[in-house]
Amino acid sequence: MIYLTGLLLLLLWLVCGRHGWVIFGSLAGSFITLMLLVMLIADEFNPVVVGVILAVVLVYWAIYPNTPNPQVRRTALVCTLMTLLLLLALAIVFIYGTFSYGFASEDTEEIEQFVTSIGISFPQIQVIVVLLSSLGAVAEASIAISAGMWELVAYQPQISAQRLWAAGLALSRKNLITAFNTLLFGFFGSYLTLGLWFLQLHYAPVKIINNVIVSTAVVELVLAFGGILLVMLLVNGYIIWQRRHQTR
Repeated sequence: MIYLTGLLLLLLWLVCGRHGWVIFGSLAGSFITLMLLVMLIADEFNPVVVGVILAVVLVYWAIYPNTPNPQVRRTALVCTLMTLLLLLALAIVFIYGTFSYGFASEDTEEIEQFVTSIGISFPQIQVIVVLLSSLGAVAEASIAISAGMWELVAYQPQISAQRLWAAGLALSRKNLITAFNTLLFGFFGSYLTLGLWFLQLHYAPVKIINNVIVSTAVVELVLAFGGILLVMLLVNGYIIWQRRHQTR
């Protein structure tokens, strides 16, 4: 672990120079924040309250140190936080509505030696899992779209709101495919062994669809992709609104 961390730091320094230290510091801050989140939930603090507060801290670590342009930074921060609030509401509705939480029968071997009466709300934990799993993709999309649109504004200060909106949508479509592929590949990579389990044991399609693990993973994937769409639209609208506000 120590050697891999040192190798990561060395590679960051070789590729990014001094900025590599900033990137490494933001990664370390995110890691410490996640460890704090786990410890607070284990100490029976409310998972949703703690998760939302520390999700804001994670957004800061993901965007602020690594984005030198103040306009891009502000836009990405505001739009990412707005998206997380919307995702929080959607996650509560989807998770409680589909019962996508808790353990499945396939988890029995891993948890049989543990006491499952731990006094923690699994639906609330799943809400936070959805937020955290989508946070990285949402923050990345917000930075990419914000940087591209502000660069366009810098080169064409007199561009109209209609043309800027159209350019923002075109830029969003290009980034959307990459973001979706990232989420999709991560989904299949994480649940490849589960898929092999289903095939080898000849699960019926209906049983696969209604499996807790599958439904939970699908909800996470759908909400993460929805979060990317939301943040792209919010960034476009926010930049156009900000330009109008500045010209008045």
